Amino acid sequence: MGLMIVAAISFSGLTGFAEDTRDFFAALRFARPALLGLLGLIPIMGLLEVWARRRRRSALDRIGRSATVRGQFTNAQPRRPFLIATYTFAWLFLILGIAGPLWGKSEETGIAVGRDVMIVIDLSRTMQADDMAARNAPKRWQAARNAALDLIEGMSRRGGHRVGVVVFAARSKLLCPLTTDYDHARAIVAEVDGEFPPPEIRPIAGTPALSGTRMGSALTAAVQAHDRRFPGYQDIILISDGDDPGEDEEWARGANAARSVGIPVHTVGVGNPDAGAFLFFNDEPLESRLQESLLKQLAAETNGEFIAARTASPALGEFFRTRIEPLPSREVSDEQLPLLRERYLWCLVPACVLFAICWYRGW
Repeated sequence: MGLMIVAAISFSGLTGFAEDTRDFFAALRFARPALLGLLGLIPIMGLLEVWARRRRRSALDRIGRSATVRGQFTNAQPRRPFLIATYTFAWLFLILGIAGPLWGKSEETGIAVGRDVMIVIDLSRTMQADDMAARNAPKRWQAARNAALDLIEGMSRRGGHRVGVVVFAARSKLLCPLTTDYDHARAIVAEVDGEFPPPEIRPIAGTPALSGTRMGSALTAAVQAHDRRFPGYQDIILISDGDDPGEDEEWARGANAARSVGIPVHTVGVGNPDAGAFLFFNDEPLESRLQESLLKQLAAETNGEFIAARTASPALGEFFRTRIEPLPSREVSDEQLPLLRERYLWCLVPACVLFAICWYRGW
């Protein structure tokens, strides 16, 4: 029994250590990430060393037996295999050090300079269709939630950008105002549940509703949530299947609101446009499929882009990095951005120590 308890404690300890390690590497950033490409020189240097050793051995073999010739050397250096590993780690730490590893919060703060992005997530009934290809996100609303998390992760890589979140069904709700607190935004999006949407976005009991998809109301809420001081540096990303059974073109009001202030609406279509998915509500079947034409028209009318994710997971982090982040950024903001602390000494000091060992032991 005692051994079982000790084993259980040890296993839980190892599990906790593995989780802490994973969280650390997930939070690790670099001030100069492009320099990490120098890590590719390490295996090249290793191959050159192997090639040089073979050349030296071949030259000795032409003189005579290697062991006999080596015996004639003055101050012959014995092989020290551990120096190879020491030299390798020395270069590894040196490259990581000059890349500027960042982790932990710094006492200093910076000015949030970037773009403002409002994420609008459709949580209407049709978003419960399970026609997505991803196993971990078979339903449309799950794919939309994962896409929003991927977008927030992409925005956090450089920092300075502000993100907000709006969800909608029969009504809309602002879940997260514009913020640079990406952990807070992630936590809010991670709690989004299409099976149990917020009561504030459900139809009002006792009142008739033309549709449970009020896209125009959500876009209007996203426009109003933007900071009016920074026109031209704002975007809206709508993740939806575009399936509005009301067919009253209520979405056009949201498009007009965005176009009037010059905010592009980038639309992301999730679902299968070719084969309908069947849902049951109150024991009545409902067929739904991705309506790309509506989302394309909405994006075109607001100078946005349409992303046809369909049944694949939308890579919004990559879309932000390549299409939105290169656009002009606002130059001023009254919001203070928490900075990561640069920890280059944690890598440069071990590198210097390892190089000193190699020099002292006669590399």
